[in-house]
Amino acid sequence: MKEKQISEKLSRNTKVSFLKIYLPTSDFFRFFIKTISLIFEVLWHFQYYIPMFLFLYSLNQTKFMDKGYFLGIDGGATKSTLVLINLKGKKIFETTGESLNYRNLDEEKFIKNLNELIIKAKKKGKILFSCFSFAGIDTETDKKRVMNIIEKSAVNKMLNSNFIVTNDIEIVLLAANVEDGAAVIAGTGSNFFAKNKNKMARAGGLDYILSDEGSAFYIGQKVLRAAVKSSDLRGEKTILEKLVLKKSGVENMRDLVNLIYEGNLKQKVGEFAPLTEPALKKNDRVAKRILLSAVDELENGIITVTRKAKLKGKFKICLVGGVFKNKYLLNKLETKLKKRFKKARIMLIKNPAIGAAKLAKKEFEKLCK
Repeated sequence: MKEKQISEKLSRNTKVSFLKIYLPTSDFFRFFIKTISLIFEVLWHFQYYIPMFLFLYSLNQTKFMDKGYFLGIDGGATKSTLVLINLKGKKIFETTGESLNYRNLDEEKFIKNLNELIIKAKKKGKILFSCFSFAGIDTETDKKRVMNIIEKSAVNKMLNSNFIVTNDIEIVLLAANVEDGAAVIAGTGSNFFAKNKNKMARAGGLDYILSDEGSAFYIGQKVLRAAVKSSDLRGEKTILEKLVLKKSGVENMRDLVNLIYEGNLKQKVGEFAPLTEPALKKNDRVAKRILLSAVDELENGIITVTRKAKLKGKFKICLVGGVFKNKYLLNKLETKLKKRFKKARIMLIKNPAIGAAKLAKKEFEKLCK
């Protein structure tokens, strides 16, 4: 037993002796200790440099982004508008082009019109992100179809950056810096939209056969029909008959057929809508009834989407489109809306393409996070 205890003691002493004698004198051990100490020292000091590195990185990113722009397009059935904004959201360029309603154009013409706009924008600098907002994009299938058309075209190669495709109604509230509210487009066609937090509502916007009430097409069609009926003596006599013949450059109402049914039908019909203004100045009762009918349709669309989105109290109703240039129609509509929505504010949005550019900026910032 004693011998075993002595043996264990001797063994422990030997190990201690080995540690004391050999390890401290090992070059490898000293190198290892110094390396570990250096790593910890670097890590300790590095914590003070992290904020500086992050600041320099953000500065570099800002510098990069200042050299590029966000592109927004509002593509209508009659004309299109392109806008470029910088990192701060300031508009730095604007131009106009031809129709970009893909339902009314073949693929070749659609890409040609879009390409002409993009060429002008590319001259200003690098495009970081784009938002193409087109009339006629009414379903997810429409979005995918147009995305596919653009992706395989020369436009995509020229842009060399990401883009999204939306319906033209989706950019109106952004153009007005409004999160929640109602939006109405009454250009060649019409569309209605309302947003209340996560609740969104739509009405119309399904082109001229299924909807487009209150639009230039809607008014123009009524103008043409009233003129034809007046000429045939099937309806009330109206000055619109003479105005239509003068505008179309034909002597006989029956010669209108070839003019109207060739080319872009929707656009051609919509071009007759402004004839209600000179007719109204002559106190033409038919023109007045046509405009009041359009007012009723526009009011109905706004009431529908605000009710579906449960918008109440203070909110903004944003109006976009050439139809609202008619002062008689606008005044009548405003009077009706103010009576129904007492706390609502009615706004005329002159350039919805700004909303498309803002949406492009918003999507780019999401990618950078």
